[in-house]
Amino acid sequence: MQLPPLGLYIHLPWCERKCPYCDFNSHEISDIPEDHYIRTLLQDLHNDLPMIQGRTVETLFIGGGTPSLFSAKAIRKLMRGIASLVPLAPSLEATMEANPGSADAGKFCAFKEAGINRLSIGIQSFDDDQLRALGRVHTSDQAYAAIDFAREAGFASFNLDLMHGLPAQTLNSAEQDLFMAIACMPSHLSWYQLTIEPNTVFHNRPPQLPAEDALADIQQRGEQLLADNGYSQYEVSAYSREGFDCRHNSNYWAFGDYLGIG
Repeated sequence: MQLPPLGLYIHLPWCERKCPYCDFNSHEISDIPEDHYIRTLLQDLHNDLPMIQGRTVETLFIGGGTPSLFSAKAIRKLMRGIASLVPLAPSLEATMEANPGSADAGKFCAFKEAGINRLSIGIQSFDDDQLRALGRVHTSDQAYAAIDFAREAGFASFNLDLMHGLPAQTLNSAEQDLFMAIACMPSHLSWYQLTIEPNTVFHNRPPQLPAEDALADIQQRGEQLLADNGYSQYEVSAYSREGFDCRHNSNYWAFGDYLGIG
């Protein structure tokens, strides 16, 4: 029997600041215990080797938290350790989430040298007022700089995370935000609606969000704008140019196998 393709998810749980809408397993920290955590991750993977059954890892995704807070040295140690434990496909898709607030050109180049070949940059909005309302630690200028750093480092494939349905957002301002993202010409866009989740700051102190009719108009206008600019929707909130679907996420949607560590 042929086993299904295998993906590997690695969780790096720390952030500079916890966003008020975030219900992920993430925690604020000022001094990350990088060496200890990387050793523990690799031990976790070693313990799970029997479940891999000798399969090749086809896709790898480092999420968080804010993985780009980690040093390039730590990411290099992690990638080398993974390669020593499991076979990695020659066509491996290796994605890492990055925050514009912790981005710089040298670090992005070093991540690529370590084996990361796809970035997912958490922009969320190009509107500085909205970024403040969302509790983000970066500005729109830093968002644009992170995109430039990704290109300069040689990342042909990168995703931008962008939210809509933001506090007091209008149809026109949502459209403008999306247009600005498209103008940056990413290969992939994750465009999704802000939702209020339990056990978050926004759940306890909810902001004023657009009405349902306005949200529907934003969704319809945005989908048309994305289609008109060459982005095809291949799952609920994922849009890509031809040939740039995220294989790791597609494996989730297809009920493929994946292993999670961290």
